[in-house]
Amino acid sequence: MNKLSKVSVAVATLLATTAVSAASLDVRHEFKSHTDQHATRVKLGDSIGNFLVDIEAKFKGEDGKFMEDLKNNGWELGLNYRHKLNDNWTMTYGMPIEAREGGITYKPQVRATYSFDSIDGLSLSARYRYDMRQNTSKTVIVEGEDGPEFGTENVSNQRRHRITGNVNYAMDAWRFGFEANWYKADGYNIYDNDDTNYELNTSVRYVMGQWAPYVEFGDVSTSSEKSTRELRSRVGLTYSF
Repeated sequence: MNKLSKVSVAVATLLATTAVSAASLDVRHEFKSHTDQHATRVKLGDSIGNFLVDIEAKFKGEDGKFMEDLKNNGWELGLNYRHKLNDNWTMTYGMPIEAREGGITYKPQVRATYSFDSIDGLSLSARYRYDMRQNTSKTVIVEGEDGPEFGTENVSNQRRHRITGNVNYAMDAWRFGFEANWYKADGYNIYDNDDTNYELNTSVRYVMGQWAPYVEFGDVSTSSEKSTRELRSRVGLTYSF
């Protein structure tokens, strides 16, 4: 068990044993239309005062197939602190930490959220995140004794800037969201042989007591070398307790 997995287990145990009033369990599945990839995420989150803590476990099938030969697709630990400045402005400071086979990514971030008095349920937010990927490696095909085989190749540590804008609106039991992300990599390509990329995502959620099913639709890239984009569809369910 690696270091992040041990921390994840400890955090999950803490969340399960601490008496709190704002915990949630979220299960989400996604499908990417062009690359034909399925992936699933399970997330346990909690708020303890102004501190927000969550742990994610990610899974995918072999070659991205639907629920077939599932394997670990990474873990993520989220640590955030929320500071309410007044009735309108809220600042959130955080440090998500993600672990995958290719390395660990540290994601220091800061988010500002403004809630409108004039339009009930409407809020805008902006976030800056700096992705620092360490101990990076990638899978490559090498020549073995019995022919070509899979191996790993070390890659220099990677740095990426991310700016996110959100528009959220709540109306009765409905929750609507729009998110736009812009990425800028430091010294490597991430989309269409360039060091910039973007993503767009819309979401609809319906709250039924402790349960909240939702769907999301996103416009995402498929490769660092091509301009091809694809539809990412997500369906999920959140249980609050």
